[in-house]
Amino acid sequence: MDFDFLRAVKRPFLEFNKLGIGVVLLIIPLVNIITSFLVKGYRLESARTALNKKFEMPKWENFGSLFIKGFLSWVIWIIYMIPAIVLILIAVGPTLYNIIIQYGLNQGLSLNNQLSDQLIQNTLLQNLAMIPLFIIGLLMALLAAYLIPIATMRYMEKYRFSNAFSLGIVFKKAFTVKYFIALIAVLVYSIVISLASGGLNYGFAVLNIQFVTLIIGLIISGLATFMVMITSYTIFGEVYNKLK
Repeated sequence: MDFDFLRAVKRPFLEFNKLGIGVVLLIIPLVNIITSFLVKGYRLESARTALNKKFEMPKWENFGSLFIKGFLSWVIWIIYMIPAIVLILIAVGPTLYNIIIQYGLNQGLSLNNQLSDQLIQNTLLQNLAMIPLFIIGLLMALLAAYLIPIATMRYMEKYRFSNAFSLGIVFKKAFTVKYFIALIAVLVYSIVISLASGGLNYGFAVLNIQFVTLIIGLIISGLATFMVMITSYTIFGEVYNKLK
């Protein structure tokens, strides 16, 4: 492999104070809608240092800059997903509209409080032509998800937003064996961490102590998210320079 997987896995735990800051920024309800952008920016700095072969955890500093970088990385994600979102909405929009309208009529006429299976079937049959468009939308969403890490790394190189949309370079680097292997490693790691955190949350939920279970659940989820973010972008950073 063109990256050190174990080093990437261990990296979030090199300095517990920096790990703790990341977890806290992710777990405070409502506030984390804003602070999560700080963590996204920190994730990019982790990738940047890995790209430069420096594997200590970056300092938590320049929070304004981290926020902007994290926010722009989210905007990149949105822009890449727009074509897929538009196609999927076009495909399912008429079906949802018809269901809502007919359900409203049924409610108003007091015919039925629930959508009948027949109503759903009839509505779906009327929109069979949209199924290919829906499938294309899903495929485009998968393609966008595949490209986004490379696009984000392109942005991270010089923190130029436009670089994320140099599609020729993005496609060239994305469709390589090295990147594919790195992405598979990230996916497997993410699934394992997700299953482990879900299992831990379920185990504590059995205790049935609501406040304690809530707090522990938030901490576990925040820790899992931070681990995946740092480890994955450490791998991407280490591999990125080797992509031709």
